[in-house]
Amino acid sequence: MTKAVFVTTSPNDVANVIGAWDCWNEVKSERIIFDFRQAIDDADILRRAAAAEPDVVFYIGGCGGPMHLPAISTLQALKEMAPSINLIFDGIEEAWHPLIVEYKQHKCFNLQVTIDGCPDAPVDLVTTAPVDTRLFEGESPPKDIFCGISGNIGRGDKRSGIVNPLIREGLLTMRRRDVVGDGFPEHVAFMRRCQMIINTSYTGSGKRHHVKQRVFETGFAGAALLECAMAPTHHWIPPSYFFTYKNTRDAMDIIRGLDPNEVAEKAQMLQQHVRSHYMPQQVYGAMLDRL
Repeated sequence: MTKAVFVTTSPNDVANVIGAWDCWNEVKSERIIFDFRQAIDDADILRRAAAAEPDVVFYIGGCGGPMHLPAISTLQALKEMAPSINLIFDGIEEAWHPLIVEYKQHKCFNLQVTIDGCPDAPVDLVTTAPVDTRLFEGESPPKDIFCGISGNIGRGDKRSGIVNPLIREGLLTMRRRDVVGDGFPEHVAFMRRCQMIINTSYTGSGKRHHVKQRVFETGFAGAALLECAMAPTHHWIPPSYFFTYKNTRDAMDIIRGLDPNEVAEKAQMLQQHVRSHYMPQQVYGAMLDRL
């Protein structure tokens, strides 16, 4: 049995990554949350972490712009308590690279891991975002949505440039996720109703493409994936297991032209693949094996 402590800020999807650990471990993890908008109480973080007596510590922080983060000495102290892993959501973003290098120079972690599926980061391990699979189990509801997406888009960003025209044309049904951690059951329920799910693979800056957690959730939901052609998803999933689009017009043509039987076939291939290769214990197990 392995007791994990997660020291995290609170961006979207952090709760789901923690849930992906808890869903296969007998001992439930403990989470210590800090607010990057306020001064950090490093002593409180260390006190609470020590009280938990962890076997492993996971850290999920941030970078770029004005934000408060735990001190280098705090991260080093956490590493003294138990082997520690820095989980990075957007390691492909160049804004992360100086901080990753700084953490490495100061020996803050045993392992730095990017979970965005992109190799272009100065980390120790590149992998994919683990998924909490518990809500994807059981009999699937009727798939009454041909093409859907559950997520957030910003006003005028590159994601909205893809999604909004599809919605206007009646080709896409969208469910907006405002608070991802709290809305995860509804998110999963919606995805399981979809025959196909489109993904927008842009990072937060809109400058790069990565492999989003939604890609693997789509497989667990039993839906086909319509992925951006520029995404590095093909490094993790055989290209023949999903559809790709080059731009908004291309996505429109694909959605209009697809045969439901072909969509169902791709969905089955994708589901079998993620269940075989990306169960949360496999993703986390690869990290633990590197400690």
